[in-house]
Amino acid sequence: MKKFFLFVLAALIPLAPAFSSDKAPKNEKVKNVILIIGDGMGFSACASWMVDRHYEPTCFDRAQYVGMSKTYSANSRVTDSAASGTAMACGIKTNNSMLGVLPDGTPVTSIAELAKAKGLSTGIVVSSYVLDATPAAFYAHVKNRNDRKTIEENLIDFKPDVIVGGGRKYFVEERYVPVNMIDKAVGAGFTYVSSPDDFMIATKTPILGLFSDESYPMAIERDTDYLTDVSLHTLDILDDNKNGFFVMIEGSHIDHAAHANNAEQLTWEMEEFDKVVNAAFDYADIHKGTLVVVTADHETGGVALLPGSKDFTKSDTGIDVKFATTGHSGSPVPVYSYGASAWRFGQVMENTDIFARIKSLLIDRK
Repeated sequence: MKKFFLFVLAALIPLAPAFSSDKAPKNEKVKNVILIIGDGMGFSACASWMVDRHYEPTCFDRAQYVGMSKTYSANSRVTDSAASGTAMACGIKTNNSMLGVLPDGTPVTSIAELAKAKGLSTGIVVSSYVLDATPAAFYAHVKNRNDRKTIEENLIDFKPDVIVGGGRKYFVEERYVPVNMIDKAVGAGFTYVSSPDDFMIATKTPILGLFSDESYPMAIERDTDYLTDVSLHTLDILDDNKNGFFVMIEGSHIDHAAHANNAEQLTWEMEEFDKVVNAAFDYADIHKGTLVVVTADHETGGVALLPGSKDFTKSDTGIDVKFATTGHSGSPVPVYSYGASAWRFGQVMENTDIFARIKSLLIDRK
């Protein structure tokens, strides 16, 4: 046990950034929450980006507080995105593959639903498809994450102010749905846009953006800062609400790169993630009462940073990014926070605590 503790401590020390030179607002009231999830992003994925940057400052160095989240689900020490997403969205541990429900199937209200009921605006931005497990945890209530038809109906009923990403085929192809669900969404009042360019000029909410048939292309396949651009426009839209907002932004493809054990793709996705996190921190700097929480749903790939030689008396022999699995691991994940009351996230916590602490600051505020 002692050896394990020392191993974890040694892994965390190089990842724990110094506090920002700008003092974090200690108990500032929270008006807006930006929750950014790096799907599959463990400590070593963050470290790989630091190494790639030759230890120049990254978004992680800029964080004002650093914590750790335990990711196990109700029925497994290795979670999937549905159970971990539900933990962060709804504050409960559930079984793998379940979304927005207790293990017995009882629906649980999400932080996004609570925010909407309180009069706040809500947004969801992903690079995967909008029906995927992590985004769906914030609006859907199903026993099986593959029940896409019910998830679509839950989405239309919830009606977030903005939801954008990929997955168009699940709304229109007969093998997935009996009727055109885009038409149904438009009939329910949504403004539908089919590309990021169209989204960037859209303002009438609620907005449903489906930018590709499947997931939006990975960062290595395009020359745009997709996630940052659409996230900033989403913040502009949500900021019109004087009561505030809750938005969840997901760097979905970190997970996909790690599943594929592709170190180059992982670097590209971490670069895009760095940009959107820095943009959120910049937003918090100029919008009083904004809290940014950056974390992951689980670790993917068992990422390890290994030297080119086992002889540690030599000078630098290089570092290789290696993978222990093509699946998820049971490793804890980082929690970085910035802005209003960011200190509340600077501890070791359950992933359900992320919901509880956001709720206490954003929903239960007086």
